[in-house]
Amino acid sequence: MKRRFFAPIAIMLCVVLMACKFPVLGPIYPIINLEEYDLIVVATVNEAAHSDMGYHALKNFNVTVEEVFKGEFGVGDKISAKAKIEEAKAVCPVHLEVDTRYLFLMNNSPNGLELSRFSLPVKEDYKYFDDYLKQIKQSLSEN
Repeated sequence: MKRRFFAPIAIMLCVVLMACKFPVLGPIYPIINLEEYDLIVVATVNEAAHSDMGYHALKNFNVTVEEVFKGEFGVGDKISAKAKIEEAKAVCPVHLEVDTRYLFLMNNSPNGLELSRFSLPVKEDYKYFDDYLKQIKQSLSEN
């Protein structure tokens, strides 16, 4: 009888310990060193392919650029990029919604543009989205 009681608890504990976490973003944009990124844009997602397994991690995506803060792209440009393959460190993988605007920070790699789960893409309807854009503009103008 005791084994039947402890088995479900052990399974639930393992699931909780393995769960990823979405970062809680406050009013100050958490990425301080913007120089680490090759491209900073606001763009609308046209297509997004996600894995069928686990947390349905982003595999690749296509966007249309709407605003450029840093990088060699212009408004209206179409960009194809991939999710960077990296150790999760308990941070949930990126999941993008089609026809939705995001703030993206990406890097060039030998395989093209990559988006890291640690670059914290921010959806337009997030309450601090506009504040983050202002903070990024100010930070880039100071450098």
